[in-house]
Amino acid sequence: MEALDLSAEQAAAAVGARPFLLLALLLIGAVGPILGLVAVARYSERHARALWGRAVQAYRAAAEHPATQRLSTAFPAVARVLREVSAAEYLVLHLGLGLALSVAALVFVALAEAVSGGSPLVQVDLALARALYGATSSAGVAALGAFTHLGSGWALTVVALVVAAVLLRRRARVLAVGWLIALAGGGLLNYALKALFARPRPSFDDPLAVAAGWSFPSGHSMGTFVTFGMLSYLGILFARTLRVRVAIVALAMSWTVAMGFSRMYLGVHYLSDVLAGFAAGSMWLAVCISGIEVARRRPRNGNGHPAAA
Repeated sequence: MEALDLSAEQAAAAVGARPFLLLALLLIGAVGPILGLVAVARYSERHARALWGRAVQAYRAAAEHPATQRLSTAFPAVARVLREVSAAEYLVLHLGLGLALSVAALVFVALAEAVSGGSPLVQVDLALARALYGATSSAGVAALGAFTHLGSGWALTVVALVVAAVLLRRRARVLAVGWLIALAGGGLLNYALKALFARPRPSFDDPLAVAAGWSFPSGHSMGTFVTFGMLSYLGILFARTLRVRVAIVALAMSWTVAMGFSRMYLGVHYLSDVLAGFAAGSMWLAVCISGIEVARRRPRNGNGHPAAA
């Protein structure tokens, strides 16, 4: 076990000595699964279209058969099938969100227990932080120091107000309210988690940057994850093509990972802080998107208010 722990620390130090290798690994770990899911979805979509085409051909052949006398029943039948397909997609969406919530919760709990219990992960955090500190450059500190401000509370607040105004202008009130709840609630949740775990930040004799508050989980990482996750959700709703949707999600994930990397590079967070921020952000994001979808699909009357059940 000691040899395993030592090798993990050595690997962390080796990766930390090459900051952009660490960034590349984080990007691959974040964007790679998304591209894999898209490939699976495309493959499934092609097969679904083929099956649907054969079903339509069979239906037309049956409808044109001389023995078919009640063609008028075809339209209610088609409508019923479409409603069932819509309900199935809705169920799959919530099952996917539930799976994401469960996995993110397991990851967060594992990280929290490791950090609180002083597991070998703490030593890996320290080794990586020290190696990154020794591998920094003045240009890198200046660039990432400017970039990291885009994940601060005031910057995300500006984004929240601008996007909410755009949604209200488009009369998407449910999306606007859900958007504001997601961002504000994510900030409050992060504050509560920091106070609960009260983990000190990395400490160096000559710090590259100074940040107030506790370290676990990373507020910049969690806030950026929730913000750009919601932006991806909105982009998927309004974008018309799969390529645009994939580009939106990939860009959002890349930006979020870069934000988390900047916090480690500047020496104000450990790796586990950043990963915990992503996990907590995933949990909250899944809850918010699921709630918004329920609100969006709720029947409404002619006055735009929710209809009685």
